[in-house]
Amino acid sequence: MVLEIIELEDGELAIRDADSESTEPMIKVNFSEELKDKLSDQYFDVARVMLTAGIQMVADSGLDLSSDEKSEEFEPEPTIH
Repeated sequence: MVLEIIELEDGELAIRDADSESTEPMIKVNFSEELKDKLSDQYFDVARVMLTAGIQMVADSGLDLSSDEKSEEFEPEPTIH
């Protein structure tokens, strides 16, 4: 499965399956207008880092997103930042 980060029409950034005909995003990142104003153009970079970290975490877990079969539930260890 090839995942890509896209910008939606409403300005949200999302991850979608690049190989799929579906346009439905798998994950979306949305910032409040207040935070967008504070971050200025950097909010795109922050969202990209967040999405990339999510993709990496799933890849490291060994979870197969391309399979339609249900596998054991993926429960990551809680992380406090």
